[in-house]
Amino acid sequence: MATILIVEDELLIAADIERTLVRLGHAPLEPVDSSEEALEVLSSQAVELVLMDVNIAGTMDGIATALQVRRQFNLPVVFLTARTDTPTINRAKVADPYGYITKPYTDDSIKVAVELALYKAYQAPAPRPAPVAAPVEPTPEPVLVTADKVDDFMFVAKGARWVKIYLKDIVYFEAKQNYVQLHTETEKLVFYHTFKQLEAKLPSSFLKTHRSFIVNLDHVRAYEEGAVEMSNKVFVAVSRTFTADLRNRLQLLG
Repeated sequence: MATILIVEDELLIAADIERTLVRLGHAPLEPVDSSEEALEVLSSQAVELVLMDVNIAGTMDGIATALQVRRQFNLPVVFLTARTDTPTINRAKVADPYGYITKPYTDDSIKVAVELALYKAYQAPAPRPAPVAAPVEPTPEPVLVTADKVDDFMFVAKGARWVKIYLKDIVYFEAKQNYVQLHTETEKLVFYHTFKQLEAKLPSSFLKTHRSFIVNLDHVRAYEEGAVEMSNKVFVAVSRTFTADLRNRLQLLG
């Protein structure tokens, strides 16, 4: 099962694709119809695949938006379109899509395109498209900070800009396939970074509890074997590899 975002400006088509994905066992998010909405959703929710119509609402068309998605979030994109003309296909190549579903589509064509895209994405990190001529200005790869160590804050990509996040507000980090999800008590942000690089930048108040989690010890509310409860009422896994270090840092008594 994969979490999939549908970007389609025809409501009936979007709803039909959503139903198809559910039948195929996936978890589609509520469809959006514009470039701005797509980037906003991807900035706050973990997504594994984007189905992108070429003609969408907003300041950018689907191809330009897909290029932004690949550069900013490093996510695989499959295009949805009725257009198969050479100029459109040549533009689509710039975004390095993982598939191209032509309309009218069938359940089988969506199934094949989605499964192949996910298979390809899971085999290796998605390659970032080269900075070639494109309809949008190239966006630099999101970075946390330029210093070796983070002090009090970091800047994280959110949509088309970077926002300041104070370390004291971060509850935990979660490693996803090709990106990291940052959790505060009120929001989630995703950015392209390796867990190893992130761990090296963080101060001692952050501790790795699992290969997929780094927690802020200041936000730990309770501990039990195999998990810690965080201040946002989420339970984060603790693997045996990191249990001893965590128990020592928590200074357990009794």
